[in-house]
Amino acid sequence: MATVYNGVSARPHWAGATSATDIHLEVYDSNIQSQFMYNSIMRGLTTFKSVQGQSNTWRGDRIGSVAVKGRKYGESLDSSPIRSEKLVVTVDTVSYVRVPIDFQDDWTAPDFRATYTRNIGTQQAKAFDEAHIIQLMKCADFVAPAHLKPAFNDGILKKVTLGGTDLEADADVLCKAHQDNLNQLIKRDVDVGRAVTLVSPDWFTVLLNHKKLMNVEFTGGVGVNDFAQRRIAVLNGVRVIETPRIPTTNTAITSHILGTAFNITAAQSQRQMITFIPDLALVTVEAKPMETKIWQDDRDFGSVIDSYHMYTVSQLRPDAVACVSTEA
Repeated sequence: MATVYNGVSARPHWAGATSATDIHLEVYDSNIQSQFMYNSIMRGLTTFKSVQGQSNTWRGDRIGSVAVKGRKYGESLDSSPIRSEKLVVTVDTVSYVRVPIDFQDDWTAPDFRATYTRNIGTQQAKAFDEAHIIQLMKCADFVAPAHLKPAFNDGILKKVTLGGTDLEADADVLCKAHQDNLNQLIKRDVDVGRAVTLVSPDWFTVLLNHKKLMNVEFTGGVGVNDFAQRRIAVLNGVRVIETPRIPTTNTAITSHILGTAFNITAAQSQRQMITFIPDLALVTVEAKPMETKIWQDDRDFGSVIDSYHMYTVSQLRPDAVACVSTEA
């Protein structure tokens, strides 16, 4: 009878798509090649709320605003009700990785656990960042309830057209769109001095062709923005981060690991530049911080590496986010 891990175990020194080819005969010099290390960028750009040991649900409140009125002598005063709504976020999914290793393979090969756990951590970090960025992209679709306005506003979506051949002209378009989005945020009394802009590698490359953006006469000197160093640190006064975690443009996500709330359409995936206020835009509700452990499964004669993280991401203030997109 086969073990539950038969066919899905990580088998050091067994190659091929089904790990059925014995490669123990080669001379091995410990030259391990694996994926590149990646650390999360979004952990410091969201608001964390823990429900561990308490509940699977976190609640926040959205409070509306009031209108200032005038009164002359002898006139009665009008009352101004303040409307509100609750924001409920439920954690119902565990992000996990399980890697089994058969004892016999473990005994006859070098120890790859450090590399395995590093790769697992990298993949968890990538999934964590992508989930947060997806929620930022979807903030553009937010429609504020009428009874919460003007305390809350609709999401911001700036649509642009890029030619694809004149990169300098396209850079001007992106820079202007970013500027327009900042103007909208400022008009909402958002402190854009705390804003961060995420840009996909493709659009970051386009921005490198902007004349003023990469000219030391307009950027405050060497070290701020540098074409030769592929560096854009600031755009319209806002910190810029290039990241490949923004989902691929024109590609829908239909079965995200955290559930349907993280699925996006091909049109939504075209939002490749996102400006947001880190402590306002998102809330990360965590039921179990990420943990990785190695345990022995004596019944099935193997070791198991488990990594798990129970969390979800929700939009806290979607109107503190502004997206630039090429969608129609």
